[in-house]
Amino acid sequence: MLKFKISYRTLQYIIFIIIFTFFSGITVLSRPVLAHEGHAGKQVVFLKKEEALKQMLPAGAKVVQRKEKLDRSKAEKAKKELGVNLNDGIYTYYVARDRNSGTIIGAAMVTEVEYLHGQVNLAIGIDANGNVTKAAILSVNEKYVPDMKASVGTGYLRQFEGVTIKKLVSMADEASGSAKVTETIFSKMRDMAALLSTFMISSP
Repeated sequence: MLKFKISYRTLQYIIFIIIFTFFSGITVLSRPVLAHEGHAGKQVVFLKKEEALKQMLPAGAKVVQRKEKLDRSKAEKAKKELGVNLNDGIYTYYVARDRNSGTIIGAAMVTEVEYLHGQVNLAIGIDANGNVTKAAILSVNEKYVPDMKASVGTGYLRQFEGVTIKKLVSMADEASGSAKVTETIFSKMRDMAALLSTFMISSP
């Protein structure tokens, strides 16, 4: 049986080659992911969140940011009354109360939605009757600005103003199967409005 004797220096060299090869492989594998970051470009801002909330909520109201859990019973209620499937979880939104009576007179939500390889920031507000006050695309990656402008628009989206939540649900249903940008924006606006309505009804 043959025996091979490896010197300490040779062993060090072999270990170095193994480690170098291993990390080179990781670098090659991760390169597409790193190149993908920022692929959609920087965010182009059309409206600041504070400005949008000011327009969406009643003037002079006391506005408070709130985090609330949508439990299964509330989600089932939204499904039954509005025909909207909502995911249970914790959501952040803004509630507006009358400064004298404390009555809730409006609510709004701002959220970020994934769109292709980027994000779209959306905002929507509703009044005490559940009608949409305003809806807006706050920002989107620069690569997708043309998509937005050619379909739903940017900044304030006039087509949503004044519609009831049930009408918004109908609009989202009609947009299903349309261009991806239209379907994405309409369905997310529907869900946000349904969440706000559900939270407003259940709030003390």
